[in-house]
Amino acid sequence: MNLETERLFMRPIRPWDAEALHRLHCDPLVVESTMGGIPPTREMSAARLSLYLHEWETYGYGFWMVYEREDNGDLRFVGRSGLKRFDDNAIEIGCSLLGARCGQGIGPESSKPVIEFAFATKPIDRLVSFIRTTNIRSIRARTRQGFTCLEPVVFDGINYQFLELRRPPQ
Repeated sequence: MNLETERLFMRPIRPWDAEALHRLHCDPLVVESTMGGIPPTREMSAARLSLYLHEWETYGYGFWMVYEREDNGDLRFVGRSGLKRFDDNAIEIGCSLLGARCGQGIGPESSKPVIEFAFATKPIDRLVSFIRTTNIRSIRARTRQGFTCLEPVVFDGINYQFLELRRPPQ
């Protein structure tokens, strides 16, 4: 299931994406914002790839590889955006972009079709998101998308802002 916007092409993650994902996981901004400041080994990236593939196989959703369309028609890899299981009534949404592509609206743009996909195809009440409390730009972007900030939470000693987006009324 591919997703598209005017500027982006997104396709489900596949086993052959290991190298691109490892590059993303090792990007300095991604390391700082999602890896606790410690770059992952190839084995750690491979384990994440296995998790991403498992989500697609088990639940019918997961992360998409995000490509930006260039003027000449080529596609440039810029990150991943998608979903992972949270509980029976909610799915977690997340996005990681190469640092050079942050701040250009790609995160919210890639999230919009993901949100639409989730509510159109899955019987869930809400989407949730966990963003480090220091990542003010991402928290603001989520709230502009309609997410509500709930209580902060701590996982593995790291402070996150917990956000949710309720299913729109039919």
